[in-house]
Amino acid sequence: MRVRLRLDSISPSLADSFRKADDEQRRHATLTACLVAVAGTGLQGNEIDAAVDLLRHGRGDQLAVRRKLDSLTEKFDERYLKLSEDADGTTPEALLVFRKARAAAALAFALSPDPGQLHEAMYEAIVASDDQVEAVRAADVTLRRRRH
Repeated sequence: MRVRLRLDSISPSLADSFRKADDEQRRHATLTACLVAVAGTGLQGNEIDAAVDLLRHGRGDQLAVRRKLDSLTEKFDERYLKLSEDADGTTPEALLVFRKARAAAALAFALSPDPGQLHEAMYEAIVASDDQVEAVRAADVTLRRRRH
């Protein structure tokens, strides 16, 4: 019996590609999805730059960066809830804050030493993307391209 991933709820095809990939392929595709999310949300800051550098090159204090990203995610989530409550619904501003929270969470999951968290990172990155269809396509193409 195959393990169900949250990716299955977005794209069963992507989830299948993810299952067939090795950890290196998954890490590369997760980085691709995270970069799409970060660019699409306009997420910026030292912790974002440090996370991307770690994902690309593996240099830096992974735990410290993850803690900063977790804190940033929490702040964005709180802001999203407040904006939604104040407006009695989700506004475009609140939605962008929600997407930023998901992009920061994606980076934090991607930095986990546990490769089992990569599917969570990819899921969060896709949810953060303004064009989820394109984010799924980019991740899937990356997973498939890296196969031998």
